[in-house]
Amino acid sequence: MEQQISAVILCGGLSRRMQGADKGLQKLQGKPLFMHVKARLQGQAQQILINANRHQEGYLKCGLPVFIDELDGFLGPLSGMLSGLKQSQTQWVLFVPCDAPFLPLDLAERLLQTVQQTQADLAYASDGEREHPTFALLNKKLIEPLQRYLLAGGRKVRDFMRQQRYAVVDFSDQAQAFANINYPAQLAEINCSPEREKSALTMLGISGYSGSGKTTLLEKLLPHLQQKGLRVAVIKHTHHDLHTDKPGKDSWRMTQAGASQVAVTCDQRWAIMTETASAVSLDYLARQLDPDLNDLVLVEGFKHEPLPKILLHRQAAGKPFPEIDEQVLAVATDYLCQNQPWQGNVPSLDLNAVEQIADFIAAWLPPHE
Repeated sequence: MEQQISAVILCGGLSRRMQGADKGLQKLQGKPLFMHVKARLQGQAQQILINANRHQEGYLKCGLPVFIDELDGFLGPLSGMLSGLKQSQTQWVLFVPCDAPFLPLDLAERLLQTVQQTQADLAYASDGEREHPTFALLNKKLIEPLQRYLLAGGRKVRDFMRQQRYAVVDFSDQAQAFANINYPAQLAEINCSPEREKSALTMLGISGYSGSGKTTLLEKLLPHLQQKGLRVAVIKHTHHDLHTDKPGKDSWRMTQAGASQVAVTCDQRWAIMTETASAVSLDYLARQLDPDLNDLVLVEGFKHEPLPKILLHRQAAGKPFPEIDEQVLAVATDYLCQNQPWQGNVPSLDLNAVEQIADFIAAWLPPHE
């Protein structure tokens, strides 16, 4: 995605259904809700800002810019959008609510693609059954009409949007990603749900051509990240036929006899071997990991998955420089990069300076307890 965008997390409401508690600061699996949203936005936007009208000190701890509504009186999401359009540095601004910790990792990409194809000034999401106008991409040219609408007493998000050149983008393929948390009971239920707990794991891709040293880097990174107090899991994709069991062993014999899954355990570890008819998704694999044991999942392979990533490139590989998409957080090379079009927008790291890469990852991660 060549067009740069900013993202604004809308945390400016009164949270009446949350009994007045500041919704964005409520804890989900030990982290404030807005931090889960921030993690999902990493790689989707060049700049992330927070719109908060209360408890700004709680939001400032994450290191992102925080701003209040320009108009007084808690006028709703449109007021935060107006201020966000003025605060952002890019022509296109993505807005998301603070209570949607599972939002799509390709939200920005698909909304931007739609406005470019339709020449619309804004686009918002639909899950196939319900429209979600607070998940929206707006152009800065909407500042004046939005300000007029608010000053005239308008407050309804969708009403304003339908007065503009707009498009609705179908996300029915991941409708559950728009699940939001409005009530304390919902938060308590999700905090007790193993499936939601597992889906909240933070993932970071390590990407690059074959031979760029992805596995070697992972092997070197793990002890450095462990020294920083981080518990790290790894998901690795391979194009080869994978065998984790040994022929002749009891577990191998059970698989050969027709078992779809075989679990084996000893005092030090356990494992489950699963036979599948087709490839499983990265999201499915991540849900098998235990969040009580991990703060971060490093992913090797799955290069087409929309997740934040560090892109590797080695000069000796003799291959062209990979495409920099909106998911790339940093580029790690074993040579000095010069005159690259992405420079200034994406940090450059030394592929051989593992401690530097570990520091970058630790700084990017949301705070953990």
